[in-house]
Amino acid sequence: MALPTYVKKTLKMKTEVTRIFDDLDQWLDYCRFNLIKFDAKDLYRSPDYRKFQQEQEYLERKARREREGRPEPVKTREPRGDYNRSGNNRYQQ
Repeated sequence: MALPTYVKKTLKMKTEVTRIFDDLDQWLDYCRFNLIKFDAKDLYRSPDYRKFQQEQEYLERKARREREGRPEPVKTREPRGDYNRSGNNRYQQ
């Protein structure tokens, strides 16, 4: 038996609602694995969720770089300065 069109429209979730539930599922998994207290009210608000978002953004950027074949950015080492005052510093620049 076919459903009427008004029932099909009401049973379909909007993209915003789907996104919220997907975010809640990801946040729940993150809380479980990192032993953080899960509270659905904290979604989009808590500092822990902001940290989670930053980690997710980093992982997305990393995956995008790997897909495109670009190497990771090279971290340059800052000079330490004059830490050896005896004058026999082999690593002077």
